[in-house]
Amino acid sequence: MSLEIIDVGNRFGSMNISSISVNNMSNADKFHLYAVKFGRIANDDSELTLEMKRAVFDRHREIMANHYGVDAKKIFVADQEKKNGSSFLITRDFVEANPDGWKTSIPEDILITTDEVPGVVIGHPIADCPVVMAIDKKKGVAAIAHCSAELIDKKMPMMVVDALQRACDSRDDEIVAYISACAGNDWTYDNYPRWATDRKLWDGAITLDNGVFRIDMRKVILNQLAERNIKDMRFNMDNTRTNPNYYSNSMASPNGGNDPTKAGRNFAGVFFKPKYKEKVKFKEK
Repeated sequence: MSLEIIDVGNRFGSMNISSISVNNMSNADKFHLYAVKFGRIANDDSELTLEMKRAVFDRHREIMANHYGVDAKKIFVADQEKKNGSSFLITRDFVEANPDGWKTSIPEDILITTDEVPGVVIGHPIADCPVVMAIDKKKGVAAIAHCSAELIDKKMPMMVVDALQRACDSRDDEIVAYISACAGNDWTYDNYPRWATDRKLWDGAITLDNGVFRIDMRKVILNQLAERNIKDMRFNMDNTRTNPNYYSNSMASPNGGNDPTKAGRNFAGVFFKPKYKEKVKFKEK
């Protein structure tokens, strides 16, 4: 069973409803609103209704799914309400009971998928923060979590590995870690960030430089995974702040780059491919 990693940046448009705006809609998005859905477009965000945002997002989701040969309604995202390393295993029964995966509420922090549900995507919409994935290809299991700086401070990358090992008893040398694109160490704060509660953890990763604090999330993730004896770590080194192929919260913020074209959400995730080219069929409730 082969595995596909998704780390698409802004390639298919912004990947959650709340981040859709007039500034990040393509001409094709606007045509979709006018010709297919509503017979009108929005000239500014005050005219952009929730239904219009949802229609644009659904289009983006469908285009991404078609590109990877999966069902747009078989994409699941964790709500991450607990923030304590809780995990949830996506099973065939769960997929069949939830016919539109993205709309399904999953309060846990970490999602786990297996080769028992091929074609089912687990992932997360992100901007400057990475998604950390721990994968055991031999056993056909993958665990992932969105890891904001706050969740890195809570050691979420280590918890992703722990969740994988709970699920399938993986040996350290069987695990491959993939870390999606994120902000580089040019991400700065004027003051030492409040979310960095564990100063020892961030030692050398938050540095004072010319009056600002530089943040290096990758360094802390690497240290946490190394503490779990993970040797095979694969980082996407693209910098979401400076790379035009990614959205970036910090570059879109009025307190940052103030660039409205950078406002939006990227998407990163993973799925196991079916052994054969035909799509796996699930029961529809």
